Amino acid sequence: MENKRFKIDIDEVLKAKVKKKLPKFLVNFLKRRIHQDEINDCIEKAEHPQGVGFFDEALNYLDIKYEVRGAENLDPSRRCIFASNHPIGGPEALIMGSVMRRYYGESFRVPVNNILAHFHPLSEFFVPINMGGRQTKEISEGLTRMFESPYQVLVYPAGKCARKEHGKVTEQPWKKMFITQSRKYERDVVPVHMSGYNSKLFMFLTSFSKFIGLKFNIGMFMLVDELFKKQHKTFVITFGKPIPYTTFDKSKTDQQWAESVKQIVENLQEGNGQDPNM
Repeated sequence: MENKRFKIDIDEVLKAKVKKKLPKFLVNFLKRRIHQDEINDCIEKAEHPQGVGFFDEALNYLDIKYEVRGAENLDPSRRCIFASNHPIGGPEALIMGSVMRRYYGESFRVPVNNILAHFHPLSEFFVPINMGGRQTKEISEGLTRMFESPYQVLVYPAGKCARKEHGKVTEQPWKKMFITQSRKYERDVVPVHMSGYNSKLFMFLTSFSKFIGLKFNIGMFMLVDELFKKQHKTFVITFGKPIPYTTFDKSKTDQQWAESVKQIVENLQEGNGQDPNM
């Protein structure tokens, strides 16, 4: 008998997380914004509803395509850390997963926020981290196992999607952790650039959250909606030449090295015009 397929159930999530009953119109609004019915439909129709095959299942369902550049820089015999910009959220995660499947099979892992880590169809590839504070002992041990493993590791050092500041879409400052771990675990760093931007509404809500001093980003509630807005689009993912871990010496601090890699990623982008997927 086929195992029962995972389904997203906002009613159950809210029941577990929220102490009081929310108005029905608000619950229905949340269901629409996270596209509960569409995601469940994708899972229900998927030939591979769980595991590495689901990356392509989701892309096919959404009719999202991608072009790979710099594939000659991908070497399955080397343990690497893939450091990517973070322009749009969902699409680059699915695209990266699809590319990794093509070149590395199931031998990759990616640190994600501890909420997304519970998304069952892809949970075996996710290593939970706490995006908003200190890591617990359990999370720290999980990260150590990941970097010690033979798996390729994918990271988004900005930690947050790009946002508009002073009228320009800007990648957030990169955290230095991937530099420290590259040197410690002798993993070369592969710079990765993904094309695309989120919508003007997402940018506005993100800026508005910061303007009024909220501790959380309202725009984060729109990320699934942003994913579905990318239906029928084509993106470009570019891999740069691997940077040997021995590069990261004491001539710069780890933070300075992180910014140097960020600059390399930005240089992988062709042109500075407005992205057609905006």
